[in-house]
Amino acid sequence: MANDSRSLRRQLLLWLLALLVPLLLAGAVGSYLLANHFSNLAYDRSLFRAALALADQVEVLQGRVVVDLPQKALDLLEYDKDDWIYYRITDPQGITVAGETGLALPSHPPKPGGHVYYDTQLAGKSVRAVAFALPLEGTSARGQALVQVAETRAKRDLLAEEIILAMMLPQLLIVLLAGALVHFGVSRGLAPLERLRQAFAQRSHRDLSAVPCEGAPREVLPLLHAMNDLMQRLRESIAQQQRFIADASHQMRTPLAGLQTQAEMALRENDPARIQHALERIRASTVRLSHLVSQLLALARVEPSSGKEIHWQTIDLVPLARSVCMDHVADALAKQIDLGFEATLPKIEVQGDPLMLREMLANLIDNALRYTPARGKVTVTVLQDNDQAMLAVEDTGSGIPPEERTRIFERFHRLADSPGDGCGLGLAIVREIVLAHQGEITVEHGKEGRGTRMTIRLSLPAAAG
Repeated sequence: MANDSRSLRRQLLLWLLALLVPLLLAGAVGSYLLANHFSNLAYDRSLFRAALALADQVEVLQGRVVVDLPQKALDLLEYDKDDWIYYRITDPQGITVAGETGLALPSHPPKPGGHVYYDTQLAGKSVRAVAFALPLEGTSARGQALVQVAETRAKRDLLAEEIILAMMLPQLLIVLLAGALVHFGVSRGLAPLERLRQAFAQRSHRDLSAVPCEGAPREVLPLLHAMNDLMQRLRESIAQQQRFIADASHQMRTPLAGLQTQAEMALRENDPARIQHALERIRASTVRLSHLVSQLLALARVEPSSGKEIHWQTIDLVPLARSVCMDHVADALAKQIDLGFEATLPKIEVQGDPLMLREMLANLIDNALRYTPARGKVTVTVLQDNDQAMLAVEDTGSGIPPEERTRIFERFHRLADSPGDGCGLGLAIVREIVLAHQGEITVEHGKEGRGTRMTIRLSLPAAAG
């Protein structure tokens, strides 16, 4: 039932029929009013002719109004198989000369020689009456006689019903025919949607190709374009996930195989020195594997396909960068590297996710420490440039060739003859976080053409707003 109520075909039919029904009712009311008008018009004229015929029988004898009407004429006047006929004739003084004394006078008497129609009650019956003012000039009486003829409404109501029936039957047939044509038209109009539904129903869950737009209604084209765009993004996301899984499995297979080999060698050795050496190699492989898994998990959290939402907050970059630098002081001292921090302003605020920004800066510092030789220098700088906050990490390492500066952000990509035990994921994580914050990252030579300087630019809150 819920699906039927949301059916587009059902809603279109209901709306169109809802417009046809009021038209039918309006036609019925109009037909009723017209039928009553014309039936009253026809019978009013007949009633007036009867009043004129009765007025022809009025005479004045010695100043008195008399009616010389034979009984057969009276019977003929009063006879009607459908209605009761009543009449009344009064003299100029208002005295009833002949007819029903209970027949009420009109509220507005007619002018001499004129007539007026009105509705009244007689003996508990609704009657339609006509009053004719008969002038008595040229006779021995003065003034005018009033001739009234009335009849019940049986014939009028019957005629009105016949007219309404004759008019309503064709209208009802037209409405039914229109409803059938509307149903046919709606079904034909929605046929392209049904074909699209069947095309989707017959598709495999692995088929994410674009939906053909040929022959689709114009109103559906924006929906199809949006769906095709969604399909393309899904294909790209799935392909990216598959590449990620393939690369991750390849990267993890080597240290796992090394661990297994070294463990087997340690089990076969009896010399404590060789066993110690094998255990040290196992420990080094474990550290590398732990770092790889940590980087893989971090990349999975920050990439767009993870579905993780950014918790936007106002963040002061100065204490955040200082805190991350403090976390890496021990590593820098162990490698005899001078790790420094500089800030041009005491407070520089941006909008972003604090955990993701910490992860981004930690990867930049870790990357710089890994590829900077002993007694080198790594400097973290936070500054503001117009409407942008800038976060720079500069080292005195061997530097990055210009042709490699775009590829270093690819997953698992490492420079040839790179020192250290990195896995090639740190800068990929940095790029994803920068893109999630609508920022940009640039790679340049360090000061005096030595080392590398990576600069991240983020919009300030006012500029972003």
